[in-house]
Amino acid sequence: MFRNILGTAASRMFNAVLSLVILVINTNNLGQVGLGTITLVVLGITVLLMISNFIGGGALVYLVPRHDLYKLFVPSYIWALITSVFGAIILQIFNLIPAEYTWYILVMSLFQSFAMINLTILIGKEKISLYNTLTVIQQVVTTLVLILLIYVWHRVEVIAYVYALFSGYVLVFLLSLAAIRKYVTVTSLSGVRYVIGELFKYGKFLQIANIIQFFNYRLSYYIIEAFSGRAALGLYGAGVQISEGVWLIGKSVATVQYARISNVNDMIYARNVTLRLLKFTFLLTAIVLAGLLALPERLYGAIFGQDFENIRLIMLTLALGILATAVSMLVSHFFSGTGKPQHNMIGSAIGLVFTLVLGLVFIPRYGLIAAGLTASVSYIMNMAYLLIVFIRRSGAEIKDFLISREDYLFVRSEVKKIMERNS
Repeated sequence: MFRNILGTAASRMFNAVLSLVILVINTNNLGQVGLGTITLVVLGITVLLMISNFIGGGALVYLVPRHDLYKLFVPSYIWALITSVFGAIILQIFNLIPAEYTWYILVMSLFQSFAMINLTILIGKEKISLYNTLTVIQQVVTTLVLILLIYVWHRVEVIAYVYALFSGYVLVFLLSLAAIRKYVTVTSLSGVRYVIGELFKYGKFLQIANIIQFFNYRLSYYIIEAFSGRAALGLYGAGVQISEGVWLIGKSVATVQYARISNVNDMIYARNVTLRLLKFTFLLTAIVLAGLLALPERLYGAIFGQDFENIRLIMLTLALGILATAVSMLVSHFFSGTGKPQHNMIGSAIGLVFTLVLGLVFIPRYGLIAAGLTASVSYIMNMAYLLIVFIRRSGAEIKDFLISREDYLFVRSEVKKIMERNS
């Protein structure tokens, strides 16, 4: 397990570096307005992907070991097609995406949804290394295509990023489809209604929670654009992207944690693994975040361009929320992996209330600083609820959250095993 965590962390770290390269390219060539447009395009794709995940999302990880994979695969793909087509049109009608990119968003969300279904199946099969490799390939392709378009073919415009993103989505879809072929055997669809019911049963809580959490993360984007303009959104989006890059630690750990817990029906084991990984994640996240915040503003300006020098201030307002969410990731995956995703939905809803109230009251008055502080309060409230329920449901005690000698010995033992295997 620990080896999978390190492999996942390494791949996510590599992807984070490439994401940073992409961000630097975009900020220096497209400016705040261009980055604001890109933010809205990615936001639209993410919204459609989350709706698609009601059937083909994280619930697959829990259900893959328990059902005929063909009966999971077919409805997931059909639902992805429906949501991408109709979802993009609805987003365009309500002016939630740039109108000129509607069809691009539709097609990209479709391929991304298909690819994510395939990748989620791999996680359910605990093929973590293959999953990591494919996610790296996607990011590498996106980065290389963007570099070619802007610096070789001189397409210095937002559409260059759209083409780059599309290239990564399509390639990973094809590769991931080939990777899961041996697991998906064509069988009868008899009984598929029951399987769809199971997908929705587990997926509805998980995805409602994810959608609510998504708006915790991104509702402020729409408020900022409405009251401060697309340039301000570009600046804030850059600050958020750098800050959320720290989450690669929590996401890496949670990916392996979720796959392991979903395949082992043992509540005590799930609790102990979650506690140990939570402490490990919190400590590493705090160290990395402190390092980023210690960098001077001038350095951010030199890297991302003078228009983005205030990124560090935005990151400061987000810092406590970033740490809180690193903890929430592990606890929420505990609930998902043990078949209790409704608690994630409730926690996300609590956070969204704070986002709505504080965001609508303070962002129009105080701008980006208020947006960052609002996000932090929302994330902290979500974490508080999840921790309270986790303690009550799992029987954990406050002392269990303190780093112990046993935790240290566990980490040392796992690292030693990895070194011995690689020697």
